Amino acid sequence: MSAVIESKPSSQPSPASGKAEGKGGRRLNPKYLPLTATISLFMLMASFGSFAYDSFFSAQVFLNLLIDNAFLIVVAVGMTFVILSGGIDLSVGAVIALTTMVSAALVERHGWSPLAAIPLVLAMGTAFGAFMGFLIERFRLQPFIVTLAGMFLARGLCYLISIDSISITNEFYTQV
Repeated sequence: MSAVIESKPSSQPSPASGKAEGKGGRRLNPKYLPLTATISLFMLMASFGSFAYDSFFSAQVFLNLLIDNAFLIVVAVGMTFVILSGGIDLSVGAVIALTTMVSAALVERHGWSPLAAIPLVLAMGTAFGAFMGFLIERFRLQPFIVTLAGMFLARGLCYLISIDSISITNEFYTQV
């Protein structure tokens, strides 16, 4: 005894293809959902900004963004290289905070010249990162663990310098 079973076309998505069959409906691939949501929200916020502020899309606003956030561009480029090479660095923000706290403490509390403090903190941040890189490479440690420990160390050193924020009132910083 053999039975023949006929199957009818279904409008349900087939598990193999992931596409809707039937009346020509197109569906967004779930892989592109985060990108689509990000672009949609960006366009919505840009539209709102252009309606709320007359000069929102002016060249001066764009230049002000670049000027005010230049350090973030430098950090983002550096982090891009780290991520492209298969690593991760969780300590970047904490090291920036540490070097800023050291700079502020040296200039405001100890009377150092900013021209002396800035090269010192640049060297300190570089040494901090180079030491973590040395630990990762020499001892084959996981970058996640080393930079997580570096993040906690840098944050802890910030709290040793000051629990409160230190205002920088030196004229050099406002002129630059």
